[in-house]
Amino acid sequence: MIKLENIYLENSEGQYLFNDINIFISSGSLVLIKGNPSQGKTRLMKTMAMIEKPKRGKVSIMGKNIFKLEENEISNLHKNIGIVFQEDMLLKNINVYDNISLPLIFRNEKVREINLALKELIPWLNLGSIIKKKILDLSSSEKKLVQFARAIIGRPRILLLDNFFNSIHEDFEKKIVYLILALNRIGTTVIIFGEEPIFQKLNFNGTYFIKNKTLKALDNQNK
Repeated sequence: MIKLENIYLENSEGQYLFNDINIFISSGSLVLIKGNPSQGKTRLMKTMAMIEKPKRGKVSIMGKNIFKLEENEISNLHKNIGIVFQEDMLLKNINVYDNISLPLIFRNEKVREINLALKELIPWLNLGSIIKKKILDLSSSEKKLVQFARAIIGRPRILLLDNFFNSIHEDFEKKIVYLILALNRIGTTVIIFGEEPIFQKLNFNGTYFIKNKTLKALDNQNK
């Protein structure tokens, strides 16, 4: 599903953040990648999301070497990936409903299909009370909930969550964990970068920690 081979990533000053990263994440896995601040978790996430390319190495997503793909092929792969960035990436000039709908609009889904998808998702995440609100009127936890809804509305094959569970309200966290488990059961590969949920633990297939510019696999029984 995701394979990184001999990956080297640089920071803005040209210094290596990662040296010779090798990791294979199989389809349907639930994986946690931890690390201290500024150690490169977001850069690694963007590499897996095909937003940034490594200085050296090979990246394969869903069995395809991204360096051998045309731009339209990369774009098609992107449609299978849901991402929640650490930063607030919501569009401020439209409401919650329209923000969540964007991935389906980009996929040229019919209005009827978009409405059906929203009708199913809104009660799952209890979005009814905020669905028509402007983004500027939301709390930080509500914004994270909306970003999560937008990331999963198209039932992605890969879901990437970047520092997502930092400072999130317990009630929202439980709803999100429930949906992560539901998506994972139907085959979605879920990769969490940063801390895991506090109030409801997940059983990860693999846990890694960034140390000395590389990834160290941890024993999930003794994280």
